[in-house]
Amino acid sequence: MSVQPGRLSLDPSPAAFDAAARTQIYEYIFEKGRIPSLPELAGALSQPEADTGASLKRLAEAHMLVLAPDSDEIVLANPFSAVASPFAVTVDGRQFYAACIWDALGIPAMLGHDGVINTSCGCCGLPMQVTISGGTAAASAPEALAHFALPAARWWNDIITT
Repeated sequence: MSVQPGRLSLDPSPAAFDAAARTQIYEYIFEKGRIPSLPELAGALSQPEADTGASLKRLAEAHMLVLAPDSDEIVLANPFSAVASPFAVTVDGRQFYAACIWDALGIPAMLGHDGVINTSCGCCGLPMQVTISGGTAAASAPEALAHFALPAARWWNDIITT
């Protein structure tokens, strides 16, 4: 689905605006390889920054993305991180970042391509590489495992530090 500038006027409801904004965020990521800033997103939607910011706040409240504290800037549009992290994911020669291994595994899946995750062992800090090929993950250390310190049901209690 592609969001065309000015098309939001056909259905001005907040739900329609939010769906168009969310779609445009991901299309921007796919095209440019990074999360858009608020002015970039508002421009892509041909909508005022205030309205676009209000949409981002609604999307954040619905756990569809994460905003920086006291800001309308997107920090996470899961599985993509707006900031460099210890989870660098390369897909088709393009590098993306994820906030955690769970999201890192989601990037190749979302893009529908094989990929490589460069990270480090959470226990000892040694570099580790996870290759995603044909939907299967293989780590450079055969004994590697992903550990989730909190149950998924508690992740959103503090998604940034989880």
